[in-house]
Amino acid sequence: MDMNVSDDRSKPLAPAAVITGATQGIGRALANEFAKTGHTLLLVARTEATLATAAREVSAQYNVPVHTVACDLSTAEGCERVVEALREKGLYAESLVNNAAIMIAGFFQEQDPATLLKIVDLNIRAAVDLTRRLLPDMLARDKGGVLNVASVEGFMPVPYQATYAATKAFMISWSRALAWEVFGTNVRICVVTPGPIETTMHEKAGAEYSRYMVFLPRMTPDEMAATAYRRFMRGNWVIIEGWINRIIANGVRFVPGVMLIPAVGWFFRVRDAQGNLQWPKGWKPPGSEPKSKT
Repeated sequence: MDMNVSDDRSKPLAPAAVITGATQGIGRALANEFAKTGHTLLLVARTEATLATAAREVSAQYNVPVHTVACDLSTAEGCERVVEALREKGLYAESLVNNAAIMIAGFFQEQDPATLLKIVDLNIRAAVDLTRRLLPDMLARDKGGVLNVASVEGFMPVPYQATYAATKAFMISWSRALAWEVFGTNVRICVVTPGPIETTMHEKAGAEYSRYMVFLPRMTPDEMAATAYRRFMRGNWVIIEGWINRIIANGVRFVPGVMLIPAVGWFFRVRDAQGNLQWPKGWKPPGSEPKSKT
């Protein structure tokens, strides 16, 4: 579904901001930020109905053209569909926001293998694929940029969210390297590393009661998006918002792994609503068995 779409293919290509995972959370808030400054949008997500709602709301509020494409970015076909949609709608990607991601929490050996591979495909492969497809044109035009959404978890190994955190570590490292490669051009590569955000992502992943979510302050998607957009346009390479997140991101470099990983594991350990530790199936918590009488 498109709002304010023209079918006149004779017009020159129009610049657009391509935003993945654009129907909720930080992605939806970033759509607002780009729309506020008059950007045409191409919103990408899996579900046509939620895309249509987001497009209608953003277009009505900010009076900008909003296009949509429903596809599964965890597949190569999904990424190709985004490029096709740009071509069909007479657009080129001036900005690309790689925000689409999923996570899962718990004990690795109990996590669904297909879901684990989908985390890698969506969180990493889709971002690499889309960036490789769209970055050359940005460099040829000498304008635009790529904003990658990672996480403060990417600065450290995270037990119980091992795969998700590792994908975010990739995003940070990869973004910083690409930022240097395009240095000296007018194309920006930026990565934003949020801490806890007030979304349903951790709840869906089964991590809403971890100490990480309970003790650390949360930002709203709108707050994070406003900071990310402003600093992306300024040309910052790495965005770490909030003093606690800065302490975490910088401090973990100086903590020996033998101390760091147990501490991080305590914060991210899966717990129930009462704060009780969850244990792998078949395991018995230490001290749960009665002591034998001698």
